[in-house]
Amino acid sequence: MCRLFAYAAPVETTVGEMIGVSNAEAFQQMTTIHNDGWGSAWLAAGPGETVPEVESVRVSTPGQHDPMLSSALLSVPSYARLVHLRLATDAHKRTKTNTHPFVADGIAFAHNGSITPVEGFDELLPEPWQQGIEGSTDSERYFAFVRRMIAESDGTVADGLTRAVRELRAKFPTASLNAVLLTEDELLVVHANSTAMVTDESFRACGIDPTLLPADHAHDYYKLAMLQLADGTTVFSSTGIDLAGWTRIPDDTITRIDLNTLELSQRKLFGGRESASRNERAALNDRTIFELARR
Repeated sequence: MCRLFAYAAPVETTVGEMIGVSNAEAFQQMTTIHNDGWGSAWLAAGPGETVPEVESVRVSTPGQHDPMLSSALLSVPSYARLVHLRLATDAHKRTKTNTHPFVADGIAFAHNGSITPVEGFDELLPEPWQQGIEGSTDSERYFAFVRRMIAESDGTVADGLTRAVRELRAKFPTASLNAVLLTEDELLVVHANSTAMVTDESFRACGIDPTLLPADHAHDYYKLAMLQLADGTTVFSSTGIDLAGWTRIPDDTITRIDLNTLELSQRKLFGGRESASRNERAALNDRTIFELARR
């Protein structure tokens, strides 16, 4: 139960420059509720280097007054970035090792959901894949399983990710598997929460009064939206900020941004085919908007 934000852009930019300072500040203020730490991963090139690499920071304290989080949102530009605000579930402690994003093998990974029981991962992760796990969370084990599927497949990162999500849905049918992956070449956004549900009891279990939550946290907590700008910039966000003019990402899909070309493609996770053309994406977005209007 967390908040996610990510973007890819043709030039180095900040969250505030893309969605406005007030909206970026509203995202930071969600740490008053999602107050179990925050983290970010982004692309950066060192002095004298031309190829950016994945850099990251994780902080296990609340972020609403943290100048480092303000800087990540408003002051430090990048071609691509993900930001994660953590609301711990199932008594996983507020520690740096439990804070997202997790980084390994050149991949940064952040998850929004709860996969229980966490012991269910034991049979999915043979001993070599258990060794690198530092914390107690289901999310870190989700990431380890994704890396296992990537390593064991002959395809791309997206192929391994797709295989992992399909297998996890079969094993944990009511879990939210929303996630963001960032590498030096691509940004991948998993929107897989159609069988998950957040109730008032879910928030009370975290010590939160559900009557104090934004309205969109009641029914659309796990829903992700997308905004495409004229210059090719693509932005993704959880609910909780002003999403007027954004398009909801279709359920049970993986959206991929090629960071070299900014080409966007969307892959159905459970049947169907990948859609990559501009016309197909426009039709898909139109259908999504129509479906939202009917609700």
